[in-house]
Amino acid sequence: MQRYLLILFVIIVSCTAKKKAAEIEAQKPDWVKQKPYITGYYTGVAAVKKVGTSAEYIAKARQAALADMAEEISSNISSTSVLHTVETQYGKSETFDQRIEVSANDYFEGFEPVDYYETPDSYWVYFKINKSTYLEMKEKKKQEAIATALAKYQSGLQEHQVNKPKEAFSFYLQGLQAIKKYLNEETPIELNGKTVDIGNELYSAANQVLSLLEIKTDITEISVKRGSSYEKNINYWVLYKNKPVQGIPVEFSFTGKYLKKDRMTSDANGMVQFEPETIDSKNSKEQLSATINLKDLVQKAVDDPFIRGLILKRILKPTIIVVNILSPTVVLIIADNTCTGNDCERIQSLFSQNINQSGYKSGTKTDADFKVDLFYTIKPGESAGGLTSVYITGDLKITDKSNNIIWTRQTEAIKGVGRDNNEATNKAFNEFCNALDRRFFKQVLENIR
Repeated sequence: MQRYLLILFVIIVSCTAKKKAAEIEAQKPDWVKQKPYITGYYTGVAAVKKVGTSAEYIAKARQAALADMAEEISSNISSTSVLHTVETQYGKSETFDQRIEVSANDYFEGFEPVDYYETPDSYWVYFKINKSTYLEMKEKKKQEAIATALAKYQSGLQEHQVNKPKEAFSFYLQGLQAIKKYLNEETPIELNGKTVDIGNELYSAANQVLSLLEIKTDITEISVKRGSSYEKNINYWVLYKNKPVQGIPVEFSFTGKYLKKDRMTSDANGMVQFEPETIDSKNSKEQLSATINLKDLVQKAVDDPFIRGLILKRILKPTIIVVNILSPTVVLIIADNTCTGNDCERIQSLFSQNINQSGYKSGTKTDADFKVDLFYTIKPGESAGGLTSVYITGDLKITDKSNNIIWTRQTEAIKGVGRDNNEATNKAFNEFCNALDRRFFKQVLENIR
């Protein structure tokens, strides 16, 4: 009996819940159930969760409704617009979604709040705007923006004529920023008796500035020994229309390492001096590149990320110097009376193998870039139980061409045990050679710079 009562209770509760849900749905305005489309108007409807204060979620709903309205208004990119030109050259823009930017301070200032609706957890809002009002306001704003863009264009031309590319470039990008909201549309003006698109004129002029900027140097190739740097500064000249130009940022890159100082600006003579750094690359060739620092140039011109992105799609051709990397020469000098015959040859052979593997070359006592001095001693150790021991201790020292000591190291005492002194000495020497090959010669080469 209790079971049947429980089932009956569940059925009653379920029916009551469905009835309440139906009543709530019936109370919803028609515009909540389905977005309205009114002749002569653009409409926007949006709903948000009630998160935060009422002012916060109402503002969020309002912005979402304007965005919904903008999607209804949005148009395709004009085939003669700046955006079409950019996308044809470099592919689709990641940041432009082919719709009007939503802002109450733009041409949506004439929208009409129609209604709102709320539930315990959601808030709905419904806006509309007269199409004629919208188009009128949009055109007014557009013409104001075009006038600003034209003024920037004319200022840029003046700077261009007096060989000030950085200033001209800034004006052109500022002009594009002024008409940012219309870059997917035609922006026609009358210029020199012709109808042209100011957006395309600005974009072309900015690209022309970049095309006329170049970096030159009278060096195409240098040779540097590994572990050292080029002996003198490398001079570059930044030219605009083949004339030196000041204040242009230049960026350097080197395929063999990160540079400590990779950004400079041209001086009054258009010159940039690159101070060479120590080269440790094991390759035989690397490249040093100098290019106009477009990112810096753009960031100083405008603050709008989208306008910056349009220009940063362009790749500027670098000026390249080939760096030939010469292997330093190293010689091992074993102290007199330290070893004889095959023992000396064995040590020299192990050293040669290590320098070849590390990209160095063998030199002579008179011309090597680095000299490695080796001295070792053999001393008798303790004897017991018919066995005797021998210890070998070595000293290593690196000097450069000027006989400056750049590294020293003493090996630990290496022990050999045998039935007689000769056998113990041979075992100690074998272990000493293994230690030189596996550790100490590698440490030597790591400390040659």
